[in-house]
Amino acid sequence: MTPEDKERMMTPAPPVETPQLSPSLSLSSLTRREENAVIELRRKHAAARCSESLRTFAECSSQYTVSVLWKCRELKDIMNECLRRANTVEDMDRARSAVLFEKQKSLEAKKDKPRTLI
Repeated sequence: MTPEDKERMMTPAPPVETPQLSPSLSLSSLTRREENAVIELRRKHAAARCSESLRTFAECSSQYTVSVLWKCRELKDIMNECLRRANTVEDMDRARSAVLFEKQKSLEAKKDKPRTLI
């Protein structure tokens, strides 16, 4: 594998676009469950951005059993570097803003719902 191929595989794809937030929602307005959703969304985005390196490591590791530790070490390092580069603070903020945008939409939908008294 040439150094250019390694660098190409280590470089994640461009990040996904995120919606603009209302200034009324702050970053502290997330519950613990929503923070977990942010982390899971960030992981999905990183996996999508590093799909090529993940795929090549998966192909290599499916061929071996115990010797995968030695045979696929270089591909594992490439995959880990790509995932490290794809999981930055900015990516976490993008995922957080996407979850906050969904929360804002659900709050607006609940606002228009009529309430009934029992």
